[in-house]
Amino acid sequence: MLGEERREYILNIINKAGSVNAKEVAQFLGVSEATIRRDLGKLAKKNLIKKTYGGALKSYPVGQEMKFNIQKELYAQEKRKIALAAAKMIEDKDVIIIESGTTGYQIALNVSKKQELTVFTNSCEIAATLLTHHPDFCIILSGGILDNETRSLIGPIADNTFFNINVDKAFIGITGIDIRKGITAVNPIEANTKKNIIASAKKVIALADHSKLGHISVNFVSNISAIDMLITDSQADKRFLDLLEKSGISVIQE
Repeated sequence: MLGEERREYILNIINKAGSVNAKEVAQFLGVSEATIRRDLGKLAKKNLIKKTYGGALKSYPVGQEMKFNIQKELYAQEKRKIALAAAKMIEDKDVIIIESGTTGYQIALNVSKKQELTVFTNSCEIAATLLTHHPDFCIILSGGILDNETRSLIGPIADNTFFNINVDKAFIGITGIDIRKGITAVNPIEANTKKNIIASAKKVIALADHSKLGHISVNFVSNISAIDMLITDSQADKRFLDLLEKSGISVIQE
């Protein structure tokens, strides 16, 4: 198979699956892993993909965000592992925020039984799931504008709720996180709501599968120093995680 054919094959996989593993592609095509990495490098230079540790991801424009139902299906196993690790950090009598998002939704599904837990959220789905499984929790919805794309409550009413509270821990989802550009979001209104969530918490725990690492979206939320911990999956770029740890951020890789 010629180089152009290999790269077209790689692009087709990434467009369908969202990511590709260099070792697996090399074995399937009967070429060296170094050859595939060179192919990935060429595609990355054209901004067709985003290289990662061990492979590559689909490259999304800074202004694009996937719908909730699509995000829910992508990297579902990884998100569940991240959510399980996050849920272990929740203690009895904690006052927490679980931000709207597909990984936050997984926390709601997998949080173990706790006593006297107070949960603020800007997600109707997270609130309903917690109410179904843990009716004894104190569950508080922020209110706000319901975003059709992400199904999150955002805007001035949500901002006011989070601005006026103090919580032990905030579990936030991330559209993009970059060492230099920090945490970013697509929607400027959502970005402002996220800023208020971050400011309200003693400890900020960011939840992000490997596709979010190194991605830059259009609206700035905060520098990476605003988060205390990142929980991610086993496919995350190890060089990126090393840089986070050098910046004083704890990293858990599931």
